[in-house]
Amino acid sequence: MLTILEKFDIFGVPIKLKTIKQQEQFKTSQSGVITIIIMILSLAYFIYVIQQWINGQLIPKVTSSQRMIDYTTYEWQNGEISFTLYDLSSKINPFTKQNNIIMTVLLEISGLYVSAEPRFLYSTLQMNGDKNVITIDKGKLVLSQIDGTKEENQENIKQYFVFFTKCRQDWMEEGGYCADPQEIEDYFSTNHGLLFLSINLQQYNYETLEFDEIKKTQFFAFEESSPFYSQVILQKQLTTIDNAVLLNSFQKFEVIKDYQVNTQAVSKKFAQDTIKTQDGSKFEFESLCTFVFRIDNIEANETILMPKLGEVLAQIGSIVNIIMLLKILSNMINTAMLESTILHQIIEIYYPQFKQVQITKNFLGQVKQVRYKGVEIKLAHFQHKYNQLLEIARMKFTFNNLIQELSRVQLVLVNQIGMENIKKIFKIEEDLKFFEQDRSSSSNSNFQVQNLVSISPEESPKRQEFERFVLFNTEFSQ
Repeated sequence: MLTILEKFDIFGVPIKLKTIKQQEQFKTSQSGVITIIIMILSLAYFIYVIQQWINGQLIPKVTSSQRMIDYTTYEWQNGEISFTLYDLSSKINPFTKQNNIIMTVLLEISGLYVSAEPRFLYSTLQMNGDKNVITIDKGKLVLSQIDGTKEENQENIKQYFVFFTKCRQDWMEEGGYCADPQEIEDYFSTNHGLLFLSINLQQYNYETLEFDEIKKTQFFAFEESSPFYSQVILQKQLTTIDNAVLLNSFQKFEVIKDYQVNTQAVSKKFAQDTIKTQDGSKFEFESLCTFVFRIDNIEANETILMPKLGEVLAQIGSIVNIIMLLKILSNMINTAMLESTILHQIIEIYYPQFKQVQITKNFLGQVKQVRYKGVEIKLAHFQHKYNQLLEIARMKFTFNNLIQELSRVQLVLVNQIGMENIKKIFKIEEDLKFFEQDRSSSSNSNFQVQNLVSISPEESPKRQEFERFVLFNTEFSQ
């Protein structure tokens, strides 16, 4: 049963041999430098991306689309729509409630008829003496193109009809009055610049995670002799935002994304003839300009998905993987250094004198200086001989050569001590010293084994024969 369970184990660890430095892997200082560079670059990029993510500087995923709608509303409270007269020829404010010259009238149109009492708009802000501002402080527009039965909370279509006309005392509200007729005529005898229409639009800020108001302005020539009619079409946008860190958390907002203006020249009586009341009465006036505000039946849909923590970490990981390509260079260096070290150790096994040789190499592993017992050796002569030894060691450091040499050792043992003695050696096990009861029975057999493998001093090769290497008999460099 335990054997079956072992087969399902996916967390097995490899059995590793250790190097001479008691390490499971061969490591070099050159590779250590590359590792430090990789760690510094990876950490720096991690901090950079995380800081960008916290500050909202990473580009989110944004998808946009459009759809036809048959019902929607837009309501505002903070003066989203305003008119400004940039009059360079006069410092007179024509929109004041007292001494009024130009009246601005707002009519609420439901269907084809006026559905509420007129609202008179007066200037409440005058900046730098030449900016005359009229603001529609609050309002509500309704788009309703529903065929059939409406729901209880759905209203009829509602549009705003705003026109500018000369002041009329019979329309003036309590507390207000018109300027003298002569003053009005004198005012219109000169050109008074441009009329600016400004509407506040909303755009989502990816850094602050809030909507910013952006004022978009259109301008029109303002002349008594050139009346015009402008249709202002507001385009709504349904913005869906997901700015959660881990899980999805969608929030929906309805904002005004943009507006379009269609303008055409009309007569002074155009607005008068266009407006209708339910009781059949008419407004009699001459308009200087007319604006109609309505909601477009094409709604924009925008989905904003802010980067989540998982996406940020994935982005960091992809760049770190590219940085980790330096690992290839590090592996090449370690492989070359490991091979060089092992080959040198093989040479030391055959020629123990090499243990007293001091070889100085540069960062790339090239030999720069060689000393033997403190005396410098000619580099050219040493390099030639050393390369020959490296080639021999490289041939010995192969799997086939190891098998071949082991087979030769086996043949030597068979010829020297016999196959039967070898079999006895494999059957004999080493006894622990503290098992006193076994020492008496095993001492004789151990002694026999030692006799089988021992070699007389006169038969053993002399140390000088292993150390014989012509390189060290040549003259040293001065």
